[in-house]
Amino acid sequence: MARNKFPVHTTLSSEAVKILERYEKELGAKNLVLEKALLSLDSTKFKSKIDINNIDKAIKRIGTGVLGLDEMLEGGIPKGFSVVVTGPPGTGKTTLGMQFLMEGVKADEKCLFFSFEERIPQLIQHFMRFGWDLGSHIDDGYLEIFGMSMLTFEDIGEIIETYKPQRIVFDSLNVFTDPQEFRRSVSWRSLHKLLKKMNITTLLVTEKEFGIRARSYDTYDFVGDGIIFLDKIQVNEVEPTLTPVMAVQKMRGTKVDTTPQPFRFTDKGIAKYRTVNLMSNKLQERMNAAHSSLSEEPRDQ
Repeated sequence: MARNKFPVHTTLSSEAVKILERYEKELGAKNLVLEKALLSLDSTKFKSKIDINNIDKAIKRIGTGVLGLDEMLEGGIPKGFSVVVTGPPGTGKTTLGMQFLMEGVKADEKCLFFSFEERIPQLIQHFMRFGWDLGSHIDDGYLEIFGMSMLTFEDIGEIIETYKPQRIVFDSLNVFTDPQEFRRSVSWRSLHKLLKKMNITTLLVTEKEFGIRARSYDTYDFVGDGIIFLDKIQVNEVEPTLTPVMAVQKMRGTKVDTTPQPFRFTDKGIAKYRTVNLMSNKLQERMNAAHSSLSEEPRDQ
């Protein structure tokens, strides 16, 4: 019976095999001790060595541009997180996304905005009402906007690797990809790995067909490190006006109160009320009810 050429291990790298073959010719037989040594060296490439002592234990926070929201997040979103910003249509998700990027531009951070359903001129006109001069930021190289984007995951990955941004907004994932296929998509997993590798703080805007009171989640909610839900709630039975509210339903590494908090649209963007004392008793009751319905946050699988 012919002797197995590589009795100790059959998955050595090609470089290691060449060394073994050279020694086999010189010595007349393969040196098993040498092979074991090479195997030990070769296998290190499969191991991820982590020096716990060199890991920064302090979480760096990234400001959202909404002062009240940053207070809810212990100073901001942890750097490198991918956060789902969700809610029904017309609740301010796109505005929050661009406000987040404007905060980055102020800190001289490079930012990307991928819109999958609006044209660039339409976006610029919309955000001019808040005094955001997107054109000058684009000219300065701190902001890039891709409107009505037909880009693939692979295209987006190439743009990110070339531009090297610190902040990104995707608006919205519902238009970009099928929710049933999104989480298991190899392309998304590759892009998500790139975002994590480059430590980019990302907002993933998604649309909800239900409000904040519903005890329900969708597929997109499970892919984020955090979830910020925007909605509008009726203050009382007599007044039909709806009050905008936001709730941090989840944020890893952060102690959060998931109670919905009221906010308003100003001429400078979104501003969260600093105190809940501005709310009526009826609104407080509604928010407490919503808080109870959100007690079960989505678990990652």
